[in-house]
Amino acid sequence: MKEILLAGSGWKSDEDFYDAFFAAVGAPKWHGRNLDALSDSIGAGSINQVEVPYVIRIAGVESMSLEARQFLERFRTLIDGLKAEGIEVDLICED
Repeated sequence: MKEILLAGSGWKSDEDFYDAFFAAVGAPKWHGRNLDALSDSIGAGSINQVEVPYVIRIAGVESMSLEARQFLERFRTLIDGLKAEGIEVDLICED
């Protein structure tokens, strides 16, 4: 399974996540910056250059702001929902 590595230390908000994730998966400039759009692009596919199956590995979680960590928990819920639907995606967060 492919691994998408993101360096999250220093992230202050969800915008930092979007910038890093979109660069890593080759998202188009018009990609929405919300969880519904992420669900569509990861779950349905045919939007980003990098398609599932993949594991998203985010390092530096303890160095993120509270706001960024809270967003990451909402993103984890999204990923868990996609996995429950049979989408081959996973999220690993590391300190």
